[in-house]
Amino acid sequence: MKVRSGSGKRGGRTGRPTAEAAIRLTSHILQSAREMFFEHGFDGASADMIAERAKISKRTLYARFGSKARVFEAVILDEIDTQLRALEPAVDADLAVVDRLQSIADVLLEWLLTPRIASMERVVIAQAVRFPALAANIHEFGFQRAAQWVASILGAAAAKGELDLPDPVFAAEQFVTLVVVAPMRRAALGLAPPAYDENARARVRRGIELFIIGCLPPALGTENMQ
Repeated sequence: MKVRSGSGKRGGRTGRPTAEAAIRLTSHILQSAREMFFEHGFDGASADMIAERAKISKRTLYARFGSKARVFEAVILDEIDTQLRALEPAVDADLAVVDRLQSIADVLLEWLLTPRIASMERVVIAQAVRFPALAANIHEFGFQRAAQWVASILGAAAAKGELDLPDPVFAAEQFVTLVVVAPMRRAALGLAPPAYDENARARVRRGIELFIIGCLPPALGTENMQ
């Protein structure tokens, strides 16, 4: 009579991965995909290349993300989320409003004006027409979160009478476009170096001051900027 060894389970089977292991694997895949997209662009980085870099099967890649476009979207959103959570600024409420806005611009642009982010922005721009939903999600996830930070500063300043803003959220969107998106786009297009150097900071400061002038209550003029 044959005696069964152990519990009768087949050797080598590990069962379904734990939630923690699944999170680690997803993070590993995203890091591998990030490297491939930044090195080769969206079209140049194939699913096979991403799977090989991550040391997984292409079947596993598609089981988790569905398509290469969804992998790319996950990479970009993960990059934005990781950086914004790490960089979310605590702005000193005692500073003049122009300096509060400068503080948040500094935090964002020190991250965004780098060769890696310029490369990412070029890929996003190149794929925006092909995948409009992807571009819209990236815009909503990154742009709107930055605008929320700025809106909180502008809303507080308006409540104190420092600024004349009937719609702080709309004003914040214009601020982010002028002060944050424009320098990032210039770097992505090669019109300026991807670095937050003295020249870039001076240009941003002028943009902030111009924005503030347009938001001051008529009776205050520009004296509050001093």
